[in-house]
Amino acid sequence: MSLQTADIVAQFGAYYLNQGQNLTRLYSLLRSTTNTESMFTPINTDDTLWRAAKALFTRVVQPFQKAFTPLAGVTFVPVAIQQFKMKVDAQEYPDDLESTWLGFLDGLDADIDRKTWPFVKWYCEVYLIPQVKQDIEMNEIFQGSFVAPTAGTPGAAGTSMDGLKKTINGHIGAGRMTPITTGVFDTTDPLSVTEQMEAFADGIHKDYWNIPMMLGCSESIARAFLRGQEKKYGRNTGGGALGLTINNTNITLQALTSHRTTNKIWCTPKANAVQLRKRMQNQTKIQVENIDRLLKFFTDFSMGIGFIIPEIVFTNDVELT
Repeated sequence: MSLQTADIVAQFGAYYLNQGQNLTRLYSLLRSTTNTESMFTPINTDDTLWRAAKALFTRVVQPFQKAFTPLAGVTFVPVAIQQFKMKVDAQEYPDDLESTWLGFLDGLDADIDRKTWPFVKWYCEVYLIPQVKQDIEMNEIFQGSFVAPTAGTPGAAGTSMDGLKKTINGHIGAGRMTPITTGVFDTTDPLSVTEQMEAFADGIHKDYWNIPMMLGCSESIARAFLRGQEKKYGRNTGGGALGLTINNTNITLQALTSHRTTNKIWCTPKANAVQLRKRMQNQTKIQVENIDRLLKFFTDFSMGIGFIIPEIVFTNDVELT
């Protein structure tokens, strides 16, 4: 996509006039918080398919008798988590800015090497690098469903990797996760949201009641829950102190930007949720090349998310497709 300057030209003219304008005059909308990756334990690996195994043990204690009566067994269940390669490609003709109000981005005495122009630093640091995190949060890490790209055509949003929703639903379909019934959350009724969360926490296997866990949910659900806590327990009698922690549990809600309007919630011990990573430093590095007067920008990296033991991921019974 080329630089869109039509509105600037229409308003300010098709020429550059130095009126003291600089980078401080360029404003952008706030970007959403990118926080979903914090729910995962990072694993740096070159593996495209990361493999592990879950060991299941049978009981071993039995009443005594002199005869040898063996009673023990171990079953190994395979675990595989996919890592997906992603990239950023962009190209621009910065000369398009020269005869506009934005001409300062080309520099007043610009070198013939366009890679040295102020535009490049601004384009990479203000646009491309922050947008990488934004795109992963808003399109991929929760909503994503990988689709192999069509040769020569940019891939659609949400097709770079398999995100949380698809991963969780895949394990439910395979019989490795059993949803806990909550139904849809009515965020206009905060008290009901709080009681649904308490019922969800009570439905978690008791072996995990004493293990601290962060529960991923939408920002709307987290806000309604907090208000419901105060309504049920009182701002000055425990509700305020409880905050986003479900009463009498070790589970704390974490509002995740990526979850947007979903009613899906989930929690698991943090060590069980993993993020595979390869060349992640490239998310903040952009290669710049010029061909004639055209600037090309690109980078690539790999990531994937998943669970080592799906059976100890606790989720609810909504949005199962």
